[in-house]
Amino acid sequence: MDAGVLQLPLAIKLDLWLTDQVILVGLFALLALSLNLINGWGRMFSLGHHGFYFLGAYGAAWLTAALPTGLPGALVFVTTCLFGMLVATAGGLLIGVPCLRLRGDYLAIATLGFGEGVRLVISNADVRVPPGFTVPRVLFEVNSSNLLMYRLLFLGIVILLVVGVVLLIRNYVRSSAGRAMLAVAQDERAAGLLGINPTGSKVLVFLMGSAIAGLAGAVYAHYSGSVAPKDFEFVLMVTIFLIVVLGGLGSISGCILAAFLLRATERGLGMVGGVVSEWWQVEFALILILLMIFRPNGIFGPRELTDVIRDWRQRRRAGSKA
Repeated sequence: MDAGVLQLPLAIKLDLWLTDQVILVGLFALLALSLNLINGWGRMFSLGHHGFYFLGAYGAAWLTAALPTGLPGALVFVTTCLFGMLVATAGGLLIGVPCLRLRGDYLAIATLGFGEGVRLVISNADVRVPPGFTVPRVLFEVNSSNLLMYRLLFLGIVILLVVGVVLLIRNYVRSSAGRAMLAVAQDERAAGLLGINPTGSKVLVFLMGSAIAGLAGAVYAHYSGSVAPKDFEFVLMVTIFLIVVLGGLGSISGCILAAFLLRATERGLGMVGGVVSEWWQVEFALILILLMIFRPNGIFGPRELTDVIRDWRQRRRAGSKA
């Protein structure tokens, strides 16, 4: 944080902190929704999602540096985000076609190796995006006076992306291709007998998930202004997977709520003083263990928030009639 930001009033610094946290929650929600599409509805066990996030961020950063100066900032932003999605989708195709015939733990190991391998290869390769590369601010120059406006702009972008991805996933699951995906997830052999191509259905879902993760990575690169390999280590994959599991496999609203709860709990334990702050990681792990004991299917399970509210109203009406 620069000296100009430190001299800002407390209320503005609080607004900056809150917008930053909500933006990060939105990015985690995008990653969790895309992983839930693969692990939840598709019933594939992938542990390499941080690799697609990495490819999207570095692809956008590389193209931003490679494009000539003087282009409209909005055009550069959109173009580089689309390029980040394309790079992540290419990575999903690279790992999806040969590995999606695997199942269970074998698929998890293959995707985990891909995620870590991509990060290590690009980090040690001679590319134009070295570790710690600074991404130019293409939308407008950022300083202490307009930093809040900059974060509010990205907050709006992230919210629009989350809404768009939610609509995309919901409509896809309800479409004929989504029904085919659900059939393959339930029983691959029976789906094949019905004329469904199991491999094609799984590859399509994998590509959609990797593209959304790449988009989240591209937006993160522009928002943070820098990318480094340490931002995409396996602990990030663990966090994304926890959000999916805690929210509920196959639940859109569960992913979003779990992203908020996970981030709030993590930051809250870290900010409390004394012993709580020093041992927040242990306490955080204990909270997760207790939640998995008492809610093994996640907060909502495979249901949505609207389903939970409707069931609660029905039970309330039944109780009042009794």
